[in-house]
Amino acid sequence: MRVLISGVTSDLGRAFARAALGAGHELLGVGEEAHPDLPPGVTFTAGDAATAESLVAGTDVVVHLSPVERDVPGSGGIPALRRLSTAAARHGIRFVTPIVHGPDASDADKVVRDSGSQHVVIRTAPLGGRMLDWQACRTVATLLTAPKDTQWRLLHHDDLVRFLLHAVTSDRVGVVALAAPDILVAGAARDTLRGVAARGIPAWPAMSTSDRKGSARDWGFECGWSSEDVVADLARGARGRKLTKDGAESIPVLLPIPAHVLPRRRPPADGTTLTSVALPSMAVEMDDRIDPRYPVFAAQQTAELFPGSLTPLSIDVHTAGLRAAGRTLAQVLGLPSAVADEWASRGHAVFGHHLYAGVSALAAGPPPGWFERTVTDQLIGPRADADLFPLERPARRGIAARVSAWVRFAGMVRRYRASVRDFAATSAGERTADLATLPDGALAVRALLLRDRLAEGWTLTQLGQFVAYFTGAPLRKRAKADIAALGRGVDVEHEPVYPAVAGLAELLSADDELRALAEWGDVEAVRQKSPEFGAAFDEVLARIGHRGPCEIELSGTPFRQRPELVFAAALGAARRPKPEPEPGPAPETAEPKPEPAEAAPADSDTPGATPADAEKTEEDTAKSTPDTPARVKRTMLEKLAISGRRQRDTAVDATVRYTDELRGIVREWGARQVHAGRLVDVDDAFYLTLDELLTPPADALRRIERRRADRERLRQVRMPAVVSGSWRPEAAVDPAQEGKQLHGFGVSPGVVEGLVRILSDDRAEVEPGEVAVVRVADAGRTALFGPAAAIVTDLGGPLSRAAVVARELGIPCVTGARDASARLAPGTLVRVDGTTGDVAVLSPAPMSMHRSPTR
Repeated sequence: MRVLISGVTSDLGRAFARAALGAGHELLGVGEEAHPDLPPGVTFTAGDAATAESLVAGTDVVVHLSPVERDVPGSGGIPALRRLSTAAARHGIRFVTPIVHGPDASDADKVVRDSGSQHVVIRTAPLGGRMLDWQACRTVATLLTAPKDTQWRLLHHDDLVRFLLHAVTSDRVGVVALAAPDILVAGAARDTLRGVAARGIPAWPAMSTSDRKGSARDWGFECGWSSEDVVADLARGARGRKLTKDGAESIPVLLPIPAHVLPRRRPPADGTTLTSVALPSMAVEMDDRIDPRYPVFAAQQTAELFPGSLTPLSIDVHTAGLRAAGRTLAQVLGLPSAVADEWASRGHAVFGHHLYAGVSALAAGPPPGWFERTVTDQLIGPRADADLFPLERPARRGIAARVSAWVRFAGMVRRYRASVRDFAATSAGERTADLATLPDGALAVRALLLRDRLAEGWTLTQLGQFVAYFTGAPLRKRAKADIAALGRGVDVEHEPVYPAVAGLAELLSADDELRALAEWGDVEAVRQKSPEFGAAFDEVLARIGHRGPCEIELSGTPFRQRPELVFAAALGAARRPKPEPEPGPAPETAEPKPEPAEAAPADSDTPGATPADAEKTEEDTAKSTPDTPARVKRTMLEKLAISGRRQRDTAVDATVRYTDELRGIVREWGARQVHAGRLVDVDDAFYLTLDELLTPPADALRRIERRRADRERLRQVRMPAVVSGSWRPEAAVDPAQEGKQLHGFGVSPGVVEGLVRILSDDRAEVEPGEVAVVRVADAGRTALFGPAAAIVTDLGGPLSRAAVVARELGIPCVTGARDASARLAPGTLVRVDGTTGDVAVLSPAPMSMHRSPTR
């Protein structure tokens, strides 16, 4: 359907345009001037009501979203409403417009009815929600100033957009009263909005709360938000924003929840043409195009969270969050407009259904404490030699801009811990219990809220990455000289999955009969024999049930739905040989007590310490063995780095929790669409974008079939770790022969020999003494490492999940070994040196065990 939208660049207009494009409509849009966040699929024309009037002919529906109130941004007033409704009547085209509750509503209603058009007039209650445009700000002012006993019905922006889509495709005409079903008392709303200020913002006049004739229920529509929920969402959106009469202004250093979805494939503001980076035979619909001025992308930092091929729904939801994170951080750092646009649009990009981080974009505007070499070391690796700016090198910011960035960045960092704590607490308490009982409207708007929550989570995660790296320089410097210095200081406490599995493994190891029973693989039998284990198992599932292999992928299956994976991981860890007892301590001999130091050096951490003492660790007094790795004493900066990483991982855990809830909503919604005959299978839901899923377009099944075929074809392709202007599939490699050495980075000391076990899927288990080899280890895979003798990964660094767990286990680990998972066939005998980073092939695997690499 061809739809003309006036006022398309307003907050409401952009939200409706995005949803209408998802529903498969062809859109023409008119606004005062172009907006950078307008979806690229809208054919935009800058102009006024006269311009819009000239475009009416040839459309199927006109949706007039320009406000009629004269004192608000983008208002066309009553004259614009009259011109467009009359033009629609002249051409026999349906005319749809929401008339917001206000002083000019009655006049606007009469103008449309007198025009003679086939009209749908939506008389809305006061609007609200986290988007906080001028209408929502006026609603906040009303609730804060109205007498406490005043009763109100409200309406959420999400429900208005949903009804507009409903009205566009409906044959019905007339006047509709659209409001949430419940009545809200202003006094209760004021309690929810405590701390929110709305000074100088005009209020709405009082409205009737009666259920008027012509309600949305007569059209078969139900609001997903109650009035009480609308106020809660107003409070959610007001955090970190300043309310004005023209709409809320974000304060980036306060990290507000993103309220707008930034479009994918948005061209640069200066008109630079985006280019494809894939061979024609490899190009697919979900690929991003790149700005040739910023051509280098890498999977080093993204692969741990996004280890595999993503479905279109995961691409849509998570990259929207990463774009929002890029915009927020670019605003805080005060980046030049071109670089800021790159951070917000292509700071992360998708090639071949895999996610990559923009190396050139980050190097063009590095955060405080980062330099170009820092970026390449983190995102590509210390061996990197990439041409980040083949066309032109971005101009460096002046000293004043850099100082301002430092100040803003420091201000945001000071609030970071509290922001993460609040986000984590909200993710644990905001979950909807029984999705099956929710009506369609409530399910749909919950999915939209979760999309914005995920954007908030990715913002906190990205900031945590910067904080952890900035404060971690001393820790990295120590590790370069002696990898053992990492010890267990960067320990496993912030890694959520492994400690939970290790606790279950200890219960099994402590009882030989229970362990023998567990070997049969019957978790219920183990529960019956040991209520203690059963209670611990239930507690673990409650704590990490939302995690699992490929946990960010929405079509994945978390531990909650596959508890047998947790049980198998615990059993595997219990099979690990027990360490030999340490020799008893030698008899103590009397020694003279040392004289106390006269004074502490100025740069010492401990009173009375000498310079040598400042560098001592617990390794000086406690022997480190493979089974009892030493815990290393940390300096203050090192502790800050570890704390920053823990906060980052807390943000990741909460983000995964929200992802898991969205996964449940998508499956429930998909089942309902299958029942309605719009989809064939529940898993089809993961091959649509969120907007497409909530209002499936007419060609939805064809889109699903095409995207599924693209993804399946590309899953057989081994993607490169770095994309520089273009990419080709990694060439097939032969298994490494006897005597061959692979090289990576030693991140956990020790030397062992063992047979290779390739962890190519989430079901692979490691037997005691085997060397676990994997492309990259996400949280779910680290649970499988318990019985391993050593760990080797293609990607990763000294603070990757595999490295952290390996140091906790006291086993050698080599990361960044590039193509080890492709060149080491299962059953190959290798020697792993976790200090030098060398993996030597001692004996090739039998030919029957060779396999061809797939990813």
